[in-house]
Amino acid sequence: MILSGHQPVYLPSMHLFSKIALSDKFMFVGHCQFVNKSWHSRNTIRNGNQTLTLTVPVMKTGRFGQSISETEINNDHWKRKHLASIRNAYQKRPYFKDYFPALELLINQPWAYLGEMNIALIIQFLEWLEINTPIYYSEDYAITGQKTDMLINMCRAVGADHYLSNEGGSSYVDEKIMYDAGIYHCWQNFSHPIYDQGSDFMENLSIIDCLFNMGPASRDLIMKTSTILAGKFTTK
Repeated sequence: MILSGHQPVYLPSMHLFSKIALSDKFMFVGHCQFVNKSWHSRNTIRNGNQTLTLTVPVMKTGRFGQSISETEINNDHWKRKHLASIRNAYQKRPYFKDYFPALELLINQPWAYLGEMNIALIIQFLEWLEINTPIYYSEDYAITGQKTDMLINMCRAVGADHYLSNEGGSSYVDEKIMYDAGIYHCWQNFSHPIYDQGSDFMENLSIIDCLFNMGPASRDLIMKTSTILAGKFTTK
Protein backbone atom coordinates (compact mmCIF):
# COMPACT_ATOMS: atom_id res chain seq x y z
CA MET A 1 0.00 0.00 0.00
CA ILE A 2 1.74 3.17 -1.22
CA LEU A 3 1.11 6.50 0.49
CA SER A 4 2.32 9.86 -0.74
CA GLY A 5 1.79 13.25 0.82
CA HIS A 6 2.24 16.88 0.02
CA GLN A 7 1.60 20.27 1.51
CA PRO A 8 -1.45 22.01 -0.01
CA VAL A 9 0.07 24.38 -2.57
CA TYR A 10 -1.46 26.93 -4.93
CA LEU A 11 -2.26 25.84 -8.51
CA PRO A 12 0.42 23.11 -8.52
CA SER A 13 2.15 21.64 -11.54
CA MET A 14 1.47 18.24 -13.11
CA HIS A 15 4.36 16.81 -11.06
CA LEU A 16 2.11 16.58 -7.99
CA PHE A 17 -0.79 15.03 -9.87
CA SER A 18 1.49 12.39 -11.33
CA LYS A 19 2.64 11.45 -7.83
CA ILE A 20 -0.93 11.23 -6.57
CA ALA A 21 -1.86 9.02 -9.52
CA LEU A 22 0.98 6.61 -8.64
CA SER A 23 -0.21 6.30 -5.04
CA ASP A 24 -2.80 4.08 -3.39
CA LYS A 25 -3.50 6.82 -0.84
CA PHE A 26 -2.59 10.52 -0.65
CA MET A 27 -2.41 12.81 2.38
CA PHE A 28 -2.56 16.60 2.46
CA VAL A 29 0.01 17.74 5.04
CA GLY A 30 -1.57 21.02 6.02
CA HIS A 31 -0.21 21.08 9.56
CA CYS A 32 3.29 21.90 8.29
CA GLN A 33 4.63 25.41 8.73
CA PHE A 34 3.73 27.99 6.09
CA VAL A 35 6.78 29.22 4.19
CA ASN A 36 6.63 32.71 2.72
CA LYS A 37 7.50 33.12 -0.97
CA SER A 38 7.06 29.39 -1.57
CA TRP A 39 4.68 27.27 -3.64
CA HIS A 40 2.31 27.37 -0.67
CA SER A 41 0.95 30.69 -1.90
CA ARG A 42 2.23 31.07 -5.45
CA ASN A 43 2.74 29.39 -8.80
CA THR A 44 3.56 30.23 -12.40
CA ILE A 45 1.61 30.37 -15.63
CA ARG A 46 2.62 31.19 -19.17
CA ASN A 47 2.45 34.86 -20.18
CA GLY A 48 3.37 35.06 -23.84
CA ASN A 49 7.01 34.07 -24.12
CA GLN A 50 7.63 34.55 -20.40
CA THR A 51 6.35 33.11 -17.15
CA LEU A 52 4.17 35.01 -14.71
CA THR A 53 4.08 34.28 -10.99
CA LEU A 54 0.69 34.52 -9.29
CA THR A 55 0.91 35.08 -5.53
CA VAL A 56 -1.91 34.92 -2.98
CA PRO A 57 -1.43 37.57 -0.24
CA VAL A 58 -1.61 36.17 3.28
CA MET A 59 -1.49 37.43 6.86
CA LYS A 60 2.08 37.11 8.15
CA THR A 61 2.79 39.82 10.73
CA GLY A 62 3.14 38.31 14.18
CA ARG A 63 2.26 34.86 12.87
CA PHE A 64 5.63 33.19 12.45
CA GLY A 65 5.31 29.44 12.73
CA GLN A 66 1.70 29.27 11.60
CA SER A 67 0.69 26.18 9.67
CA ILE A 68 -0.51 26.28 6.08
CA SER A 69 -4.00 25.38 7.28
CA GLU A 70 -3.94 28.27 9.78
CA THR A 71 -2.67 30.86 7.28
CA GLU A 72 -5.33 33.46 6.53
CA ILE A 73 -5.73 35.06 3.12
CA ASN A 74 -5.15 38.81 3.44
CA ASN A 75 -7.81 40.22 1.09
CA ASP A 76 -9.87 39.48 -2.01
CA HIS A 77 -8.25 42.02 -4.36
CA TRP A 78 -5.81 39.45 -5.75
CA LYS A 79 -8.62 37.34 -7.20
CA ARG A 80 -9.52 39.80 -9.92
CA LYS A 81 -5.85 40.18 -10.88
CA HIS A 82 -5.15 36.44 -10.97
CA LEU A 83 -8.26 35.64 -12.97
CA ALA A 84 -7.58 38.45 -15.43
CA SER A 85 -4.00 37.22 -15.89
CA ILE A 86 -5.19 33.66 -16.48
CA ARG A 87 -7.86 34.85 -18.91
CA ASN A 88 -5.42 37.03 -20.87
CA ALA A 89 -2.86 34.25 -21.04
CA TYR A 90 -5.12 31.38 -22.06
CA GLN A 91 -8.39 32.61 -23.53
CA LYS A 92 -7.30 31.62 -27.04
CA ARG A 93 -6.22 28.12 -26.06
CA PRO A 94 -8.47 25.29 -27.26
CA TYR A 95 -9.88 24.13 -23.90
CA PHE A 96 -10.03 27.44 -22.02
CA LYS A 97 -13.83 27.62 -22.06
CA ASP A 98 -14.13 24.06 -20.75
CA TYR A 99 -12.37 24.80 -17.47
CA PHE A 100 -12.13 28.53 -16.79
CA PRO A 101 -15.75 29.20 -15.70
CA ALA A 102 -15.56 26.58 -12.93
CA LEU A 103 -12.06 27.71 -11.95
CA GLU A 104 -13.28 31.30 -11.73
CA LEU A 105 -16.22 30.31 -9.53
CA LEU A 106 -13.97 28.32 -7.24
CA ILE A 107 -11.34 31.03 -6.79
CA ASN A 108 -14.07 33.60 -6.17
CA GLN A 109 -15.47 31.68 -3.19
CA PRO A 110 -15.08 33.57 0.12
CA TRP A 111 -12.04 31.68 1.29
CA ALA A 112 -10.67 32.59 4.71
CA TYR A 113 -7.69 30.21 4.82
CA LEU A 114 -5.03 29.46 2.23
CA GLY A 115 -4.91 25.73 2.92
CA GLU A 116 -8.61 25.11 2.43
CA MET A 117 -8.62 27.02 -0.86
CA ASN A 118 -5.56 25.21 -2.18
CA ILE A 119 -7.07 21.84 -1.27
CA ALA A 120 -10.36 22.68 -2.97
CA LEU A 121 -8.52 23.66 -6.14
CA ILE A 122 -6.39 20.50 -6.13
CA ILE A 123 -9.44 18.30 -5.61
CA GLN A 124 -11.14 20.00 -8.55
CA PHE A 125 -8.10 19.35 -10.73
CA LEU A 126 -8.08 15.70 -9.61
CA GLU A 127 -11.72 15.39 -10.67
CA TRP A 128 -10.98 16.90 -14.08
CA LEU A 129 -8.02 14.54 -14.48
CA GLU A 130 -10.07 11.54 -13.31
CA ILE A 131 -7.51 10.65 -10.66
CA ASN A 132 -9.43 8.85 -7.94
CA THR A 133 -6.77 8.19 -5.31
CA PRO A 134 -8.35 8.31 -1.81
CA ILE A 135 -7.52 11.57 -0.01
CA TYR A 136 -6.57 11.96 3.66
CA TYR A 137 -5.74 14.98 5.84
CA SER A 138 -2.90 15.13 8.36
CA GLU A 139 -4.97 17.13 10.85
CA ASP A 140 -7.44 14.25 11.12
CA TYR A 141 -4.70 12.06 12.61
CA ALA A 142 -2.73 14.54 14.72
CA ILE A 143 0.44 13.63 12.82
CA THR A 144 3.55 14.41 14.86
CA GLY A 145 7.29 14.41 14.22
CA GLN A 146 9.58 16.03 11.69
CA LYS A 147 10.97 14.84 8.37
CA THR A 148 11.36 11.04 8.34
CA ASP A 149 9.52 10.55 11.64
CA MET A 150 6.54 12.45 10.25
CA LEU A 151 6.45 10.27 7.14
CA ILE A 152 6.51 7.12 9.26
CA ASN A 153 3.63 8.41 11.38
CA MET A 154 1.67 9.32 8.26
CA CYS A 155 2.05 5.78 6.93
CA ARG A 156 1.07 4.23 10.24
CA ALA A 157 -2.00 6.45 10.46
CA VAL A 158 -3.48 5.13 7.22
CA GLY A 159 -2.02 1.62 7.18
CA ALA A 160 0.54 2.11 4.40
CA ASP A 161 3.74 0.06 4.20
CA HIS A 162 5.37 2.08 1.37
CA TYR A 163 5.94 5.81 1.08
CA LEU A 164 6.50 7.58 -2.25
CA SER A 165 8.58 10.79 -2.43
CA ASN A 166 9.59 13.00 -5.31
CA GLU A 167 13.23 13.95 -5.78
CA GLY A 168 12.76 17.02 -3.59
CA GLY A 169 12.37 14.75 -0.59
CA SER A 170 15.98 13.56 -0.65
CA SER A 171 17.00 16.16 1.94
CA TYR A 172 14.67 14.89 4.65
CA VAL A 173 14.16 11.17 4.00
CA ASP A 174 16.27 8.59 5.85
CA GLU A 175 15.40 5.34 4.12
CA LYS A 176 17.13 3.18 6.75
CA ILE A 177 15.07 4.68 9.58
CA MET A 178 11.91 4.10 7.56
CA TYR A 179 12.90 0.51 6.83
CA ASP A 180 13.63 -0.16 10.50
CA ALA A 181 10.13 1.15 11.26
CA GLY A 182 8.60 -1.27 8.76
CA ILE A 183 8.07 1.25 5.97
CA TYR A 184 9.62 0.82 2.51
CA HIS A 185 10.55 4.03 0.78
CA CYS A 186 10.38 4.59 -2.98
CA TRP A 187 10.92 7.48 -5.37
CA GLN A 188 8.90 9.15 -8.11
CA ASN A 189 10.87 9.21 -11.34
CA PHE A 190 9.30 12.13 -13.22
CA SER A 191 9.95 13.18 -16.81
CA HIS A 192 8.15 16.29 -17.99
CA PRO A 193 6.12 15.72 -21.16
CA ILE A 194 6.17 18.17 -24.03
CA TYR A 195 2.79 19.23 -25.35
CA ASP A 196 1.36 21.93 -27.60
CA GLN A 197 1.31 25.30 -25.84
CA GLY A 198 0.92 27.31 -29.03
CA SER A 199 4.54 28.47 -28.87
CA ASP A 200 7.95 27.31 -27.64
CA PHE A 201 7.43 24.86 -24.82
CA MET A 202 7.84 25.87 -21.17
CA GLU A 203 7.84 23.25 -18.43
CA ASN A 204 6.90 23.26 -14.74
CA LEU A 205 3.91 25.55 -15.10
CA SER A 206 0.66 25.22 -13.18
CA ILE A 207 -1.57 22.30 -14.17
CA ILE A 208 -4.00 24.81 -15.66
CA ASP A 209 -1.56 25.30 -18.54
CA CYS A 210 -1.89 21.65 -19.49
CA LEU A 211 -5.67 21.62 -19.02
CA PHE A 212 -6.26 24.73 -21.14
CA ASN A 213 -4.00 23.38 -23.88
CA MET A 214 -4.72 19.66 -23.85
CA GLY A 215 -8.12 19.25 -22.21
CA PRO A 216 -9.12 15.63 -21.47
CA ALA A 217 -5.84 14.40 -22.97
CA SER A 218 -4.10 15.89 -19.90
CA ARG A 219 -4.89 12.73 -17.97
CA ASP A 220 -3.05 10.45 -20.37
CA LEU A 221 -0.09 12.82 -20.40
CA ILE A 222 0.14 12.76 -16.62
CA MET A 223 -0.22 8.99 -16.41
CA LYS A 224 2.86 8.59 -18.62
CA THR A 225 5.13 11.08 -16.86
CA SER A 226 6.31 9.03 -13.89
CA THR A 227 7.47 5.63 -12.77
CA ILE A 228 8.28 4.32 -9.31
CA LEU A 229 11.94 3.71 -8.50
CA ALA A 230 12.78 1.36 -5.66
CA GLY A 231 14.57 2.83 -2.69
CA LYS A 232 17.60 1.29 -1.05
CA PHE A 233 15.49 -1.14 0.99
CA THR A 234 12.35 -1.36 -1.16
CA THR A 235 11.05 -4.70 -2.35
CA LYS A 236 8.14 -3.36 -4.43
